[in-house]
Amino acid sequence: MKAYIIIAVLIFLTGSYAHSQNFEVSGRIIDSKTNKGLEFATVRVAGTDAGTTADAEGNYIIRLSRGAHELIASYIGYNTDTARIFIDAQNTERDIYLMPAELTTQTIDVYGEDPAYEIMRRVIETKRKFRDKLNEYEYDAYSKFVIRSDQRSVKVDTVKKSGKDDDLGIFGILESESVGYFRKPGLEKQIIKSKRETENIIRGIALPFFVNFYDDEIDVGEFKILTPVADNAFGSYDYRLIGVTSMDSMRVFKIEVISKSELSPLLNGVIYVADSLFSVLKVDLNSNGAANPRLVENIRFQQKFLPFDDRKTGYRYWMPTDIQIFAGGSFAGIAKFNAEVLSVISEYRINKKAPAGVFDEYVIKVLPQAGDKDTAYWNSNRKLRETPEEIKAFEEIGKKTKKEAKSLSIGLGSISYGNRVSTNPLSYYRYNRIEGSALRFNLDYNKPLGGPRINSFFSYGFSDKKTKYGVSYSQRLIDGWKLQLSGEAYNTLSPISYGEIPSADIFINTFTGLFDKTDAYDYYYASGFNVSANYWLMPQANVGISYMNEEQKTAYTSTNFSVRKKEDEFSLNPAVNEGVQRTIGVNMRLNVNEYGGIDWGDGSESIFRENTFPVLDAGFIYSGKEFFKSAFEYRKFYARLSGRKYFNRIFNVRYELGGIYANGEVPYQSLGFLNSRQGHIDMGRNFGSTHINEFPGDRIWYVTLRNNFSNVLWSKVPFFKSIRLAGYVNVMRNEITGKNMDFSAYKGFRISDGIYAETGFALTNILELFELGFTWKLTNTSDSSRDFYLTLTAVSF
Repeated sequence: MKAYIIIAVLIFLTGSYAHSQNFEVSGRIIDSKTNKGLEFATVRVAGTDAGTTADAEGNYIIRLSRGAHELIASYIGYNTDTARIFIDAQNTERDIYLMPAELTTQTIDVYGEDPAYEIMRRVIETKRKFRDKLNEYEYDAYSKFVIRSDQRSVKVDTVKKSGKDDDLGIFGILESESVGYFRKPGLEKQIIKSKRETENIIRGIALPFFVNFYDDEIDVGEFKILTPVADNAFGSYDYRLIGVTSMDSMRVFKIEVISKSELSPLLNGVIYVADSLFSVLKVDLNSNGAANPRLVENIRFQQKFLPFDDRKTGYRYWMPTDIQIFAGGSFAGIAKFNAEVLSVISEYRINKKAPAGVFDEYVIKVLPQAGDKDTAYWNSNRKLRETPEEIKAFEEIGKKTKKEAKSLSIGLGSISYGNRVSTNPLSYYRYNRIEGSALRFNLDYNKPLGGPRINSFFSYGFSDKKTKYGVSYSQRLIDGWKLQLSGEAYNTLSPISYGEIPSADIFINTFTGLFDKTDAYDYYYASGFNVSANYWLMPQANVGISYMNEEQKTAYTSTNFSVRKKEDEFSLNPAVNEGVQRTIGVNMRLNVNEYGGIDWGDGSESIFRENTFPVLDAGFIYSGKEFFKSAFEYRKFYARLSGRKYFNRIFNVRYELGGIYANGEVPYQSLGFLNSRQGHIDMGRNFGSTHINEFPGDRIWYVTLRNNFSNVLWSKVPFFKSIRLAGYVNVMRNEITGKNMDFSAYKGFRISDGIYAETGFALTNILELFELGFTWKLTNTSDSSRDFYLTLTAVSF
């Protein structure tokens, strides 16, 4: 059985069901001695597989049909009690009081092997037996996410709160009702019957996080956490028997779980095990440092188990009845957040055959009317009652979101009107050696959820005295993702070997140009248009075709102004082979990873990757004088294989290897180029000791290898614990034929002397935004350039 946990909420991310539970029974599960509610106590309906879980205050809600029923309330360390209820066409309230069990031992003296080890051996043996017999099941679930933050959240002052997160308001709430299916060896399906979210969440689902601690691993995306009941858990965990309690007449062992290593993603905490049965009754576990995804500082899991019978065979399975997940973290130590995930499993159908066709390419299917349920429906059907704070937050977030949809919002990186129209003030002013000071205004339109995206700009350079402009359009079609069409018309200053320069890079380049007289990029004037289409044959494979018609002219260095280095000269911008270049290109991506899909119920879909096999990208570009009336005749082939592999906390490897081959008369601006980390925000395929466009050629190959060593050296130091250490080795070689060297309009580039190699390390995640790299050249050290380079780049997410 494969367990999934998705810490980040899916934000971007008919049938009719008969309800026999027509009347609400509610109340509290209470400690009879202290009169305090018992958090997340379990309530079952006698003689059925139906039940629910109380909330953190002990409040429960369950819906039952008319007639007589028995509610069984249980909690570890207490005697189970039964409440007899008769429902006669009206809602009923009933509190249930539980007596603390008399058998409670908190101190255990141990000589020799701790008895917890033998108990856990029996637990793992029991798990194997019932796992072999459990072929498939179906269940009903209710889930609720409450996301809190100190940024763009709603604080309800009238609600009394206590605790360390009092300063965090509610950012968003999601809840859903679903039916889940599982079948060996690892087929899963969630059908969302109803869902609701605050209006600031464009698209989301409160997925039932069906984390089952009887599984060997918990999948958190980037890595998997080995559970304390895995078949090979003894190599990663120590166990201590720290107490004995009871539930009714059954003894319950309280076992402390201790991870042996901080290098592997593991858990620490307590497991409760039933004597004689050796079934897990409850877990209360926390992630160690290696088990926390990026930005997350801690995850706490709580889960309880109860017996459910196979109606055909009578075999009893201990299945999870709920899951509570609490996660917290921060961004750069400034923006704090936490998330509370609560899922209640109300009923199981063990080894019941799933409907034909239920397991398809969609892991999640949202029914078409799932989001149409009104407040009255949720008040009558939710399994966990809304708090006054949540009720107020839903109302206030709705008002705030509607107001923002028709208002102007001004920020450092964006000025927007509503959620569709925006402009980027960071790119209003730029400085480079071609335009000098330039003003550039952009206006973008972006319809969420796969709608059209239109980008436009208008700019003027005061040194080259030229006007530039452009407009582009892109949209996904066919099931919301399978076909992407895009096109662009422009008259602009274009970077050589580079696409659109990110606004953060423009800002950095402007600063270094004004104060240090360095410009990381080379440029040429481009005027024309391009169109492209990409089609996904399946999530693992897509193909594309593109056409470009572009007049290309040399751009000359037009300014020598600098605030600081007034006497120095800007480097000359390289000449390009001028002419009208017309090309056609084809490309493909082959991705053998497994994918899951979400059918949103409105005709749109989303896909997500489930593992990390390498991805192959390849393509071909042709420019022809006779067929296309292009100024140049050449063919260019390229391929890249990239991926990553997580072994443990200190061995998390990312790799890439690729090459470019071109023949014919290739203009300088269309040669293959090796990208550099200097001045570049994208951290893929980058060398730290080379400059952009320093090593072009018509034959290039490269290999990059990077390992994330995490923060093991300073994980306990408060300010530095978010910083990660990475090491890397990069090698490449570029070559150019004599024919293309002679043809190139610019000849001031470098050809490596044999293999070019470099190594270094980086401090990354500095303030969650930056990476500081230290790079040494290993070869080609005899030239006049430096052998050591220090680079500061932005971290890509």
